[in-house]
Amino acid sequence: MKKHLRGMGIKRIILLVIVALAICSDVRATEYATKGLERLASCVGLDGLASLPPGIHYIYTYKGRKLSVRVNEWNEVEHIGLLLFPEELRRQYPLPIYDFLERYLLARNAFPDDSDEQFRMDWDKVHFAHGDARTALSLDTMTSFSESHVGLRVYKVSWTDGDRKLLEMSFLMDYQLLTGCNALELESMLFRKLRRGLPKGSKLPQTNVSADGTEHTKYGKTFISPMIRNDLFYTRMDKDEPWTLVADTARMVKTISNIMIAPESDHDMKMRVKLDKYGLRTDTATVDYKVWRQLCIEEGCVPYFGLKSKIDGVYRCSVFMVNETGGYLHLLSIDVPEGAIIMPERKLALARIYCYIPLYNVSDNVLNPTEFEPVK
Repeated sequence: MKKHLRGMGIKRIILLVIVALAICSDVRATEYATKGLERLASCVGLDGLASLPPGIHYIYTYKGRKLSVRVNEWNEVEHIGLLLFPEELRRQYPLPIYDFLERYLLARNAFPDDSDEQFRMDWDKVHFAHGDARTALSLDTMTSFSESHVGLRVYKVSWTDGDRKLLEMSFLMDYQLLTGCNALELESMLFRKLRRGLPKGSKLPQTNVSADGTEHTKYGKTFISPMIRNDLFYTRMDKDEPWTLVADTARMVKTISNIMIAPESDHDMKMRVKLDKYGLRTDTATVDYKVWRQLCIEEGCVPYFGLKSKIDGVYRCSVFMVNETGGYLHLLSIDVPEGAIIMPERKLALARIYCYIPLYNVSDNVLNPTEFEPVK
């Protein structure tokens, strides 16, 4: 009898533990991509965000207006804002301003007038030429929207109903403003994504070349200098075979250039990378180069490659990840030993990242384009 009761007691304890664990798993703390989003969610009173699966959700409202809440695959809330733009527009014409406008106009309406957030937004240099933040509460995804940008400095946007202008705004092409993050947050987010690697199920694009012969160069564009380019180099043994990226030791510079900028390159080169952070701080990590390349491309950057020199079998290169609509570039300075190409599992490239450099600060004096050589 005692043994039976003891057994029942143990079973009861196990059952209680299982129930407790199940309850704890449902009460998951909400993770936010930025501190600003956490403050905005608290101000608007959004409950239950932790239970949302990855994806875009339209179940919340603010003063009768639908909100857009997006959760990434790491279960972080990465966007909260008024629902102003249809997903089709976002896919067809991707711009960093959609999230900004939805988030900023919600924040302008939601935070109290005497709050620190309103004080900071007063200094953001966002100008309303027609209407104001309250006007946004009468807009929706069906309202006609247009945007333009002046050089690499200013965005101008407007919403209209036929010939009647409803809201017109202008703001700086400043990535800190567009993301709602300061320099420290941007750097931390970038390195966090870099360490996470490629998203699950992520696939590299397929090679798509239509040309005659057995050697082909797909000419791209230049950046700052004719020597800094994003040309892609292809080859095949016979004209009836499919094209592949040049990847051999006889054409090492073209091989390295392809690895650095070709979206379809699946080379396993690894790099030990140091991030120069705001305030003379640094951070380091060892990552696959293709993770860095794809991360930048998905962020909206266009890659450009430049060769500086070859010394004792080490190729000194620069990769410029240029985001014109975001108004910035990432500069990767990288030394690639031949061994990192031939035996990537045994030899590392060494790199240094300078991230989110405003494009209006980029000039010949800063980058010294004369130190680059042709890719041959």
